[in-house]
Amino acid sequence: MQCVIFILLTSLVTSRLLAGEQPVAEDELTKLKRDYADVLALQGTSKGEILAIARILRAKPGVAIDQTAASGEYCFNSGLGTMVHFAAQPERTSEDIVYELDASALIAAGLDPARMKQLPDLGRMTPGVWYFLPKGQLDPHHAHAMPAPTIAIAVNVK
Repeated sequence: MQCVIFILLTSLVTSRLLAGEQPVAEDELTKLKRDYADVLALQGTSKGEILAIARILRAKPGVAIDQTAASGEYCFNSGLGTMVHFAAQPERTSEDIVYELDASALIAAGLDPARMKQLPDLGRMTPGVWYFLPKGQLDPHHAHAMPAPTIAIAVNVK
């Protein structure tokens, strides 16, 4: 797959060079290499996984929500109150990945939110601990109130 991507990038640059756009083409190739270096470096299952996610996002780009201004995260809102947040700069937080789920059905099935810790401010989650956010309270990962009770857990992948 990397070979195919490289060939496509090379043909893009070559066509621009032949059209007399040399400085722009070199800048574009440099930018492409910089922007996609992490993706191009992947192998095996990691590469397959990122390509699977890319195909989902390409088919339905609306599931991607930019929450970087609010929390420094990108939100993958897959629907039905299920979201996963990815830290744009994981080296700056222990909340590399945050899963948020609508807790309505779990509460109806017997989950007692009073036994859970309340969702803390941004950057204060302990990885591996489930938290509860009541309906209508401000979610620090979205910077707005949530329309349903929410449970969340952070993962530090470092």
